[in-house]
Amino acid sequence: MDKKYTQGKQMFKKMTIKAKVIGLIVVSLSLLAVVIAGFSVSKAKEGILAQNYAMLTSARDSKANQITNFFQERVGDIKVLSKSKDISELYNSLEQTFDIVGLDDKSSYDVKNQLIKNVTSKYEEYFQSYMKEYGYYDIFLINAQTGHVIYTAAKESDYGANLKYGSLKNSGLGKVFANTLTRNKPTFEDMRPYAPSNNAPAMFLGNPISKNGKIDAVLVFQISDRSINKIMQFREGYGKSQEDYLVGSDNLMRSDSYLDPKGHSLIASFSNNTQVKTKGSQNALNGQSNTEIIDDYNGNPVLSAYAPLNIGSDIKWAILSEIDEAEVLKTPNAIRNLILIIALALLIFVIAGAVITINNIVVKRLVKFQDGLEGFFDYVNRKSSDVKELETDSFDEIGLMAQVVNENIKKAKKGI
Repeated sequence: MDKKYTQGKQMFKKMTIKAKVIGLIVVSLSLLAVVIAGFSVSKAKEGILAQNYAMLTSARDSKANQITNFFQERVGDIKVLSKSKDISELYNSLEQTFDIVGLDDKSSYDVKNQLIKNVTSKYEEYFQSYMKEYGYYDIFLINAQTGHVIYTAAKESDYGANLKYGSLKNSGLGKVFANTLTRNKPTFEDMRPYAPSNNAPAMFLGNPISKNGKIDAVLVFQISDRSINKIMQFREGYGKSQEDYLVGSDNLMRSDSYLDPKGHSLIASFSNNTQVKTKGSQNALNGQSNTEIIDDYNGNPVLSAYAPLNIGSDIKWAILSEIDEAEVLKTPNAIRNLILIIALALLIFVIAGAVITINNIVVKRLVKFQDGLEGFFDYVNRKSSDVKELETDSFDEIGLMAQVVNENIKKAKKGI
C-alpha cells in the first residue's frame, strides 16, 4: 500500500502543471456528474416506483371489487331464479314423472323418455334465454332426495346423472350438490377439470330450493370463466407489461395471463399443472397484502401488488397486479443516461476550454518567464551582453514574479 502511494506521489510530481490542472478538472467534474446523476436517478426512481405502486394497488383493488361484485351478483341471480315460478313449475312437473318412469335410487334419470322430453320442452326457451342473457355455461336442477340431474340447459353428458352414486359424485357438480344440501345456503365449488365439459375447468354455484322447510331440489349454475377473464383482461391505461391475474389455493391460474396466454392460461394451467408459486401469490394466499418487487412466474423482476380474494366463505384466491421492473425504470434510466451524456459533453467542452486557457494564461506566460529568467542569469554570468525586462501586463502571481525579476534586472544593469 505504501509502495503504491509512493509511486503515485512520484508520478504526480512528474506531471506538468497543465496535466495536473486538467486532471483535477476531470476528476472534479466526473465526481459531480456521478453525484448529480445518482441523486437525480434515485429521486426519479423513488417517485416513479411510488406512482406505479399506487397504480398497481388501484388496479388490484378495482379488479378485486369487480370480481367480488360479480360473484355476489351470481348469488343474487341464483336466489331469485330459485324462487321463480318457472323453476317451481318445472320441478313439480318432473317430480310427477318419477313414479311413471320408475326411478331406481342408484340408476340414472331417463332423459330420453318422451314424457320427460315433453315436460322440459315447455321451459327450454326460457332457460336457454336466461343462460345466454346472464352468461352462464349451464343451469342444473337436481332432485335433493335422489341426487338425479333432472334438467340441464346445456344437455351435456351430465344430464340425468346420479350425483349420489354415479361417476360424478366426486366431481365439482357432485361436490356443490352435497355441500349445498349440508349448508342449506348458496355454496361455491372452486374450479377444477369437469369431464362432461371436455374436462375444462368448471366452477359451480348451488342454492337450495325449499318448500315448507324441506329442501326439494338444488339449483346449480356452472359459471363461465369468460366473464371472469373479461374483468381481469380489461387493460385501459395499462403499461405494455402490466397484467392482472388470479391464482387459486392449489397454485393454479383462475384467469388467463395477458403476457403468457399459452403457458399460463386457465386451461393450460390445469392441463399441464403449471403452478404459480411466487412470493406474491403465496403471501396473498396466506392472507397478506403488499406492494413490492418480486420475481414473477417466469422469473422476471416485477412490481407486484397482491392481496387475498375470498369468494364467499368457500373459496380463497390470490389477486395480483404486476408490471415489469424494466418498463417502470425505463424513464429514470433514460434520465441517468441523458445526464451522463450531457456531463460528458460538458466535460469535453470544459477540458478544451481549460487547455486553451491554461496554454494562453499560464503555460505561455511561464515559458516567457522562464526564457526571461534564463536571459537574466546569462546576463549576470556575463554570457549575454544585454537582457530585456519581462512583460508585466497583469497583477497575478506570474506578473508579480516578473516584477521581482525586472527589479533585479534593473539593479544588475546599474551594477548594484
